Amino acid sequence: MRIFQVDAFTATRFAGNPALVILDADGLHEATMLAVAREFSHAETAFVFAPEASDHDVRLRFFNARKETPFVGHATVAAHAVLLALGRRTTGLCRQHSGTGIMEVSAFVEQRGPAAETLIEFRQTAAQLDAPLPFKTTLRVAEALKLPATCLHEVMPARIARKGSSRLLVPVSDRRHLESIAPNFETLLSLGSELGTEGFFLFAVNRDSDALCTESRMFCPALGIAEDPVSGNAHAMLAAYLWDLGQFSKKSSTFIGRQGYQMKRPGQVRVRLEIDNGAFIAAHIAGTAVIVSEGTLAL
Repeated sequence: MRIFQVDAFTATRFAGNPALVILDADGLHEATMLAVAREFSHAETAFVFAPEASDHDVRLRFFNARKETPFVGHATVAAHAVLLALGRRTTGLCRQHSGTGIMEVSAFVEQRGPAAETLIEFRQTAAQLDAPLPFKTTLRVAEALKLPATCLHEVMPARIARKGSSRLLVPVSDRRHLESIAPNFETLLSLGSELGTEGFFLFAVNRDSDALCTESRMFCPALGIAEDPVSGNAHAMLAAYLWDLGQFSKKSSTFIGRQGYQMKRPGQVRVRLEIDNGAFIAAHIAGTAVIVSEGTLAL
């Protein structure tokens, strides 16, 4: 059984978000898949299966050290990078079946200066946004992060977004404030349980003319992840948040999300909003990936 370690949302080895990809997983018991994920607990694992029906081309199941997860964005990018490298899929659309249903995952080549890179893109329907968090509660979260109240954004509120999983989105006024965050994970666990969220996604918005980009950090102690290097799912939630607050100009419905720099695992997520009759319908999340190593898994 072939196993690959892949860094997703980056074109540089030892950066971005690592994931394991295991091919030809048909016949593996769930307990075995969970044991494999525990063995390689530094990365989430995507198990690739043959399709079971004509309405999809490939099946994926995702595991971390604790449990199975319906969908993982960076592991999806990683799995399709492997399938492309081995010729098991081509550019264009591939229908993926996973715990959230059937999703179209596209691959396309983009020319960037003298070099070309292959991007893998998946679509997530709009996340649900809770009402703004009371400011007193936001201050408790900031305290647990060792983030001074003066570093919080003056206008944009903290809000919980839900799409499969949940994240509390906390805007800060300047990306430099992300550098000094020092989370108290026990307090974050307690706050997450109280608020009904699995993670805390802190971000700053930067503008250059009509272009919009963000820089962020994410902490998910409830999932056993102290800090997540780069998250596609969280950026899909962020797209819904930014759209709801009218942060996009009439000329642009895209942004670049940068994450992982403080962990020395920099990565980049490309986000494209799908708008229909003035309503935000879905976020298209795209990124590159690079295979770091491959081998044989003895089972």
